[in-house]
Amino acid sequence: MKLFAAAALVVAVALVGAVKADAVVIQTKWNERVDFKHKNGTGFLRLYVRSIEVTRTSWKTAVGVTNGSGIELRFASGLDQPDPNLPFTYWASPGIWWSQYVKGGTWQPGAGSSITRSARAGGVRPAFPTRLAPRKSWFGTFSGSLARVPKGRLLRIGFGLFLDPALYECADLGTGCVHKRVPLSTTHQFRLPTRR
Repeated sequence: MKLFAAAALVVAVALVGAVKADAVVIQTKWNERVDFKHKNGTGFLRLYVRSIEVTRTSWKTAVGVTNGSGIELRFASGLDQPDPNLPFTYWASPGIWWSQYVKGGTWQPGAGSSITRSARAGGVRPAFPTRLAPRKSWFGTFSGSLARVPKGRLLRIGFGLFLDPALYECADLGTGCVHKRVPLSTTHQFRLPTRR
């Protein structure tokens, strides 16, 4: 009976860590540093993307973030409008992000803008933190559907919005000031593998 239980445990562990048969695994091992200032000096975030697993219909990535500063950091997800003069928005949260050129929206004839698009992660395990203590890390996975992700385009992994501790935005309506929300994504990029 003990032998059967041990064999069942080995099979269960193998199934949990198994890669889907039709999956392509991109070993990225990305390690990026994002520097920032705060009232007590400077600090940094470190973003990790260890691998990206892609099937015909879905994606999954092993990710992490480390707070390399002496202060607590905050994160959020939400609608982001990088340029208040343009009507383009995207949902900034864990997921796959990409840039897209859009004609118009400028004063120059024939010109355009590069805007960010995103496909939200359907799964984030464990939940992405809204606060990260000094010198602490979070590691987990983001996963989702490829239905809205364009083929052949350069893609990056988005983490959401970083609430910059040194920059503030103040509303004209007397509602006070809040930390500036800075989009947080990798600078490394990848393309979806081509299928035969």
